[in-house]
Amino acid sequence: MARILIVEDTPDFRLMMRDILQTAGHEVVEAENGRTAVQKMEGGNFDLLVTDVLMPESDGIELIRTLAKQGRSLPILAVSGGGRNLPAAVSLALTEAAGAHRTLFKPFRAAELMAVVDELLKARQQKG
Repeated sequence: MARILIVEDTPDFRLMMRDILQTAGHEVVEAENGRTAVQKMEGGNFDLLVTDVLMPESDGIELIRTLAKQGRSLPILAVSGGGRNLPAAVSLALTEAAGAHRTLFKPFRAAELMAVVDELLKARQQKG
C-alpha cells in the first residue's frame, strides 16, 4: 500500500486519521506541523501528503510552498475546520491556490477521507 505523511497539530485528530489509514493498510508517518513534516520528508519518500491548514510554527500553506520550491511532487490533501479569524472555506481555497490537489472540511467521516485518499493514489499510479 501507500506511504502517507499526516501533518496535523491536534493529536486526537491526527490519531484518528492515522488509525483510518492504517486500517486500510497504509504506512503512516506523523508530524505535528509543517516544519517537522519537511524534516520527515527529507528522510524518505511518500506517496501522499495529508495536511491540516492552520497550524502553529509552519502551516499547511507554507508546507505546500516549501515542497514545491524543493521540487517535490506528490498528491496533497488539505484538511481544515477553519480558525478564529479564517473560515475553513477560505483556508482550503488558499491551499488549492498553493498547490493542494484536494480538500476536505473537518470534521469528516472515515469513508470521505478514504474516498479522497484512494482517488489521489489512483491518479498518482496512472501518472507514473
